[in-house]
Amino acid sequence: MKKPFLLLFACFAAACSGKLPEQEVLKIFSRHSCEEHSPRKISGLLKEKGAAGLKELDPRALVLKARRPVKSRPPVSDFSSGLLVAERPGGLFILKVFKDSPGAAAGFRDGDRIVALDGEPASSDAVRRHISGSVGFLLKAQREGAAGPLEARVARNDFFFPPNFGFYDRRTRTAFLRLGLFFEGSAEAALAGLDAMRRVGAVNVLFDLRNNPGGVPAEAAEVLKAFAPKAGPVLEIRSRHKGYCALYEAAGKGRFSGLRTAALVDSGTSMAAEVFARSLKELSGAVLVGEAGAGSVSLVRSFSLGDGRGLELTVARLLPPSGLDLEGKGAAPDLRAAGPVSGRVWEDSRETTLLGDGAYAAAAGLFASNAAP
Repeated sequence: MKKPFLLLFACFAAACSGKLPEQEVLKIFSRHSCEEHSPRKISGLLKEKGAAGLKELDPRALVLKARRPVKSRPPVSDFSSGLLVAERPGGLFILKVFKDSPGAAAGFRDGDRIVALDGEPASSDAVRRHISGSVGFLLKAQREGAAGPLEARVARNDFFFPPNFGFYDRRTRTAFLRLGLFFEGSAEAALAGLDAMRRVGAVNVLFDLRNNPGGVPAEAAEVLKAFAPKAGPVLEIRSRHKGYCALYEAAGKGRFSGLRTAALVDSGTSMAAEVFARSLKELSGAVLVGEAGAGSVSLVRSFSLGDGRGLELTVARLLPPSGLDLEGKGAAPDLRAAGPVSGRVWEDSRETTLLGDGAYAAAAGLFASNAAP
């Protein structure tokens, strides 16, 4: 059944042609701007260039026109089997079977080796053709220690991959943790998952931060504290205005300090996620793999100009322990590698995101020395 279009109120952001109320602009910059600017300079730019001149002071500065209703795009259906597949030495494997998914209902488990799909011998191409875009497929898989293969039909329906999840790669003793967003409670869940994977032998941690737009900085900081080598800062929100500032510090050595770490990053990694990646590098020596981050670590807020328009500007910056400002630069990878061939990472064909994913393969290779014989 088609879902109705949702009517949302969205701000149309554009440089306004009308003259801006100078005194309101001066007041907003004085009380909220992350960096200090002289009123004389602000006034001069307004008179000379109007709204466009404000970008010379703050690249994020934006005048918002009056609100008007627009139609949103309909929600995108996450048509999925709930199986996460990738290639490993020895064949194609199911890395994770999500709870309550069609794949779980069919009886498959983490670590099952794929033998055939719809009667066709397993290959990367076969997996993509028979899984992506289908409404279901016949899957044959071999389980370690089982007498024979398991064969069952797996449906694909409206099963949504959670934004954050993890799995354990026993071969390389690596805990994989996909963090798609830092939201309330995500740090507690992530740390609990890492605790469980360390109990079964994890000595490496691979974070996948690709296409993570950030979220709650305090949640990112809680995870970082667990990797801190000693007491000290792990993440900072810095501004010249005290009300916007926050310093997150580890009380002492974190419980995961000493584990080898790496993080997958790309141009969709921004805000708290991008600073998390850089902070992890500084705290635990994490190797950053993939592409440069978005270079977007500015916290922005919108303020009324009193004439039906608004002014958006930077009020603070997110910084790693070193104080390095990533704005406009991005978290640079130590090891450059291309992402998945299936499309936008964790957006298109999620079941096969890690299949043919050069960045994931490169990161996993960093821990090959821990591979089980």
